[in-house]
Amino acid sequence: MPPEANAPQGRTPGLLDRSAAAWLALGVSCALTIALAQYVATHLDTRAQDRFMIGTEVARNQLLSRMRAYEQVLRGGAALFAASEHVDRKEWHDYVAALDLDDGLPGIQGIGFAELIPASRLDEHHAAVRSEGFPGYSVHPPGARDPYTSIVYLEPFIDRNLRAFGYDMYSEPVRREAMSRARDSGEAALSGKVTLVQEDGRNTQPGFLIYLPVFDRQIDTRDVVGRRTALLGYVYGPFRAHDMMRSIFADGLRNAIVELFDDHPDDANLLFASAPARHDARHTVTHAVEVGGRNWVVRFSSTAAFEADSQSAEPMLILVGGSALGVLLFTVLRTNALHRRRMQAAANSLAASRDEFRALVENVPGVVFRCQVGAPWPVIHIGQSVEALTGATADEFVSGAVSFADFIEPEDIPRIEQAIRDAADKQTSYEVEYRMLGRDGAVRWVSERGRVHADALGRDLWLDGVIVDISALKHAEETMRSLAFVDTLTQLPNRRFLLDRLRQGLANSRRHGHHGALLFVDLDHFKAVNDAHGHEAGDELLCEVASRLRQCVREGDTVARLGGDEFVIMLEDLGDSSTEAFAKGTVITDKILAALNQPFEVGSATLQSTPSIGLTCFSGEDDSAESLLRRADAAMYRAKAGGRNRVETSAASALALPGGQGSARS
Repeated sequence: MPPEANAPQGRTPGLLDRSAAAWLALGVSCALTIALAQYVATHLDTRAQDRFMIGTEVARNQLLSRMRAYEQVLRGGAALFAASEHVDRKEWHDYVAALDLDDGLPGIQGIGFAELIPASRLDEHHAAVRSEGFPGYSVHPPGARDPYTSIVYLEPFIDRNLRAFGYDMYSEPVRREAMSRARDSGEAALSGKVTLVQEDGRNTQPGFLIYLPVFDRQIDTRDVVGRRTALLGYVYGPFRAHDMMRSIFADGLRNAIVELFDDHPDDANLLFASAPARHDARHTVTHAVEVGGRNWVVRFSSTAAFEADSQSAEPMLILVGGSALGVLLFTVLRTNALHRRRMQAAANSLAASRDEFRALVENVPGVVFRCQVGAPWPVIHIGQSVEALTGATADEFVSGAVSFADFIEPEDIPRIEQAIRDAADKQTSYEVEYRMLGRDGAVRWVSERGRVHADALGRDLWLDGVIVDISALKHAEETMRSLAFVDTLTQLPNRRFLLDRLRQGLANSRRHGHHGALLFVDLDHFKAVNDAHGHEAGDELLCEVASRLRQCVREGDTVARLGGDEFVIMLEDLGDSSTEAFAKGTVITDKILAALNQPFEVGSATLQSTPSIGLTCFSGEDDSAESLLRRADAAMYRAKAGGRNRVETSAASALALPGGQGSARS
C-alpha cells in the first residue's frame, strides 16, 4: 500500500463536523442532565408535599374529632336538663365530675349553665342564689337590660372559674351573637374570639365558647318563634385556645407549625400558633374547618426539620454524574476526530458509558420500558425490575412471550389506549393510573408516565415510559376515605355515612314509590355500665350491641352508630304503603327488643342493657334526612319517658295504625 494511503488528508469538513458533533453532544447531555435532575428534584418535592398533606389532614381530623367530642359533652349536659324537672347545683357538679374531663377530654376550661333571667325576675333570682350560700352574689356587669343570662353553674367551681360566677354573657356582643345563633337554630354554636372572664391578667390567652340551648320541654320548639319562647338558658363550655390546642396536639407536630384563625387568616383573628410562622416555609396547607356553625382556618407550615428530612442528594448526584458523563462523551468524540488510532479506545469508552447509563436507568425508581405504540404493546426494551411487578422476567417481555396487555386489568385497557392516543395527537407526555395483575394473583395499582416518539412525517415509532407501583399510596387513600365514614369502635357506618344513605333512601322512595322505616335505638342506663365496670366494658358492650343489631336486620339494611350509645337503622323497600312498612318495621323492632334483652357476656361480667327505640316510617314525601332523623329521635325520647325498654312511633308513623293512634310496645 502506498504511503499516501495512510497519510492525513488535511482538515476536511467531515473532521470539522465530528468536532462540532462532540460539542453538540456535550450540550445535549448537559441539557438532559439538568432536565433529569430537575425532574427528580420535582418528584421528590411532590412526594414531600404529599406526605406533608397527609399529615396535616390527620391533624385536621384530630382537631375536628376533639371539637365534636366537646360538643357531645355539652349535649350530655343539655340532655340532663331535658331528663330532669330541676337540676340543682350538686347534680350539675356530680354530672361534670363523672365526665372526668381532665383525662378524657383535656383542654376545656369547664362546663357551665347560664340561666336566662327576664329583667322582671332579677331580684327574685338574686335572692334564690344568695339563699344557696352565696350572700355576695349578683349578676354582673351592672346595668339595666333585658334579658340577663347569668352563669349560675360552672364546674369545676374553683380557681379561675370563680371569676365567671354571675357573669352575664349576653351583655357582650361576640358572645351574644353566638348565643342568639344557638337559640334560633337549636344547635351548638361557636363564638368568635374573646377574652374569657376567667383571665386574671397573667398569661392571658385568646378564648372562645360553645353554647347549646336548653328549652322548656312543654313548649313546641320546631320553629324559631317557639325556640325563643321556650329558651331556659345555655349549657356552655369556655376554652382557652392555647391550652386546648396544646392538649389536642400533645405529642407535637415535628413536621408542621400550626396556626388557628377565627373566620379568616389575620393577625387579629389568631387563636393559636404552635410556633412563630415561617414565611419561607416550602410547604403550606390551609384547611377550612366548620365548628358550631362558625368557620375556623387552620394553616400548617412545614418546619425546618421536616424540610431537612425531605432533602435528598439524588438531584445533585444526577447533575454531577450526568455532567461527568457528558464531558466524557465530548472527550471521546473530540479525541476520535483528532486521532483515529484512539477510535477503538473511544468505542470501548462509549460501550462502558452505555453500560453505566443502563445501570443508572435500572436504578431509577419504577420500571423503565420502550415498546410499540399499539396494544398489546410488545416490548422492545424493559428494566429488570418488571419481574417484581408482574412475575415475568425482562427476557420474556423482550422475546415476545408475554406483553403488557397480559398483565393489565382488561377493563382498564381502553382508558390507557385513550391516554396514549391523546398524548400522541398533542405530541405531549401522558400519565395514567391502572391495575396490573401479577402472576402471584396480587392486584397492584401503578402509575405510568410516557411519551410517543414519531418520525418527521408524524408516524409513531415507539413508546418510552416508566411504570411506578403506587399500591401503598392507593391503600393510604382508601384508608383515609374509610376513616371519614366508619365508626372506629364498632366498624359501623358513622353519622356522615348514615345521612348520605338516608338521602339516597329518600330519593329512591320518591323514584319508586316505596316506603321504609327508620329506627333510633338508645341503650338504657348505659352510663351505669361505664361507671360500674369501666369504659372498656362499655366499649365491648357497644360492639356486641352492634353485632346483634346487624343480625336482626336484612342484608341490604343500614345499621349506623351516631355516637355514644345511640344507633340508627334504616330499613328500605318495606312495601308500597305506610301500613305495610309500619307492620314490617315493627316485626324488626320486636326482634331487636328480644335480642338486646338477652344478657351480655363482657369479660367476666354478665350485663343487662335494654333499648329504647323510636320508629318512624318514611316515603318520598319526607322533606329531608335531618328531619327524618329528628323524628325518630323524638320518638325514642318518648320511649325513654314512657318507662324505657319499649318502642314508640312518631306521629307520622302513627297514621299507619288502625284509628291513626300511636303505638308503644315493651
